[in-house]
Amino acid sequence: MIKLIALLSPLSINLYGAIFLFATATKQFKNRFFLGLFLANSFILFLGHFLSFYEYWKIFQYFDFLFLGAILAFYPLYYLYIYSAFNFNIIPIKWIYHFIPSIIIAALMLTATSLISWGNYIEYMNNNLYANELTSSSSKILAYLYKGTRYFHLVQIIGYNFLTIRFILRAHQEMNNSFSNLDKYQLRYFYIVNISFILFMSIPGFYVTLIGRTPLNTNDYLLLSSCILFTLLYLIIAIIGIRQIPVAIDLKTMVPKNEAGKEQLYEFNELEKELYLYFSNEKPWLVPNLNIWEVAKHLGTNRSYISNVINEKVGCNFNQFVNNYRIKEAKLLLKQTPNKTITEISELAGFGSINSFIRIFKKVEKCTPSEYRKKIL
Repeated sequence: MIKLIALLSPLSINLYGAIFLFATATKQFKNRFFLGLFLANSFILFLGHFLSFYEYWKIFQYFDFLFLGAILAFYPLYYLYIYSAFNFNIIPIKWIYHFIPSIIIAALMLTATSLISWGNYIEYMNNNLYANELTSSSSKILAYLYKGTRYFHLVQIIGYNFLTIRFILRAHQEMNNSFSNLDKYQLRYFYIVNISFILFMSIPGFYVTLIGRTPLNTNDYLLLSSCILFTLLYLIIAIIGIRQIPVAIDLKTMVPKNEAGKEQLYEFNELEKELYLYFSNEKPWLVPNLNIWEVAKHLGTNRSYISNVINEKVGCNFNQFVNNYRIKEAKLLLKQTPNKTITEISELAGFGSINSFIRIFKKVEKCTPSEYRKKIL
């Protein structure tokens, strides 16, 4: 009973999650489609465990190639989902190489399981789950394919963790360099949840991949604890993924630091003056969803130069630059309009929501807007 509960928990979460994400995916929310692919792949993994642990080996023999392919597609699909959350321009030809190991191992396993006799396949499964000795060469080939998949997966865990975390950190930096209202994209918990997901999934995942299925098959409580952890992680990432609004940004448009020539430095100095003049006269920060492309268009330049000027000359990112003006506006309104509510002040100062206003104000002024008003009045 414990084993059944353990295996059905991640199975059901991944199945229902994938169905819901596929059903709600649209052109705007393509990230849901890729998250759905990731959950569907995870469903294949846990279905494979279910079939093997409950010894439905006759079925599993024709499912085994999908199971091994899904193991090696796990992290590439997750990386693809993270990428889709920030950039819709996913070119299949540039991503196919991530899935070459999965395709190769699936093809090899399909060939091997098609040629092996039923008796030798049973021998392979008994070795896989109960560590029984192998005697036939065909069953040994299957065992080598399974072990090779596991060892390559260990390498993937390390490699894709690095790639994914690096991309999330770069995306976080670029979002702050591009948008003044980040709450619109529901990213407040996206970064920390996904990095936590990677770490908490990878550590037990590395251990389970290293020890193989024999300890899990013979220890119900080890299997249960692992599956409960995985189920909670899948549930959290599904909820965050559903709420998150994807953004198309180009991570390659930044002008490299310390590589600007004298002419560019002159242009940056002039652009800095124009930027301050524009913000002083036009007050663009009063537009809640102001982004760097709109500022660049008004000044007749590109977002790379604007971003570089703010980063290098001013010493902050675009989000901080705009919100500093909003904080100054809010402080002025708090002093001059004591009858207005905090919500009204938030809207008049250009903040996208009352929550972001309070959070940013407290971060800058070390007190809430209400506390600040009490101090000055």
